[in-house]
Amino acid sequence: MSNGKPARAIILAAGMGTRLRPLTEDLPKPMVPVCGRPIITTILDGLRMAGIGEIHIVCGWKKERLFALKETYPEVQFLENPDFETANNISSILCAGDLLQDALVIEGDLYFRNPAVFQHIGQVSNYLAFPVPQSDDWCFFAEDAGEAHRITRMAVGSAGRPCWQMVGCSYWTAADGRRLLQDAREVYDAPGGHARYWDEIALDAHIGEYDIRVRPCAADDVIEIDTVEELHALEAVLRKGNRMV
Repeated sequence: MSNGKPARAIILAAGMGTRLRPLTEDLPKPMVPVCGRPIITTILDGLRMAGIGEIHIVCGWKKERLFALKETYPEVQFLENPDFETANNISSILCAGDLLQDALVIEGDLYFRNPAVFQHIGQVSNYLAFPVPQSDDWCFFAEDAGEAHRITRMAVGSAGRPCWQMVGCSYWTAADGRRLLQDAREVYDAPGGHARYWDEIALDAHIGEYDIRVRPCAADDVIEIDTVEELHALEAVLRKGNRMV
C-alpha cells in the first residue's frame, strides 16, 4: 500500500443476477439503474474520489454492456470470467490472479451512498461491516481487543446473537492477496469447490490462518440490492432525500 491507498480495486461483476430479473435479462446486475444511474457507478465514482486509479472489473454475463463504462471511466480494465455460468464467484477471484495483492475487492452490485468508505482503508486485511443485534444474512463474529475486531467466524445468520453485518467490500494486503490466490486454487479444485462463495476461502476453509479485521461502517453507507422491491424502496428513499435538500 503506497500513500495509504491500495494499489488497485477489483470489482466482481460476472454473475447473472437472477434474483433481480427481469431487470437483469439483458443487463449485468451492476448496470441496473438506480434513479437513472447504474449501480456500479457509485463504486467507480467513490474509487476516483479516493484516488485509486487502477480498477479491474471481472465480467461475464452480458459483458458488452459493462464495456460501455469505458467512455466515462477510461481507467477501467476488464477481466473476463469464462466460468461465470458454471461456477460461483470464487471463479472470479481466480481470474484476478496476482492482482489480489494490495487490493480492494468489491461486489459490483453494491450501491455506495457514502463514498468516504473508500478512504482510510487501513494497513491490515479487512471487511466492511456494521454492528447489528442479530442477522439472518451473511455476518461475522469478531473478538474485540480494543478496536481491532478480528474476525473469528463467518456465518449465515447469527442465531439471535449480536454480530457484524457483512458488506461485500474488503481489502487484502500484498501478503494476504498472494495467500488468497493460492488458497482459492486449492478450494476451487476440491470437491464442491466450484459452488463456493469466494469469501469462504479465508473465512471458512482457512479460517484462523489469516488476520482479518472488521472495518466499521454505518448501516446506510452501502446498500445491497437483491430484488426489484428492494431497488424500488431504495429509489424512493433517494428521491425523498433529494426533495429535502
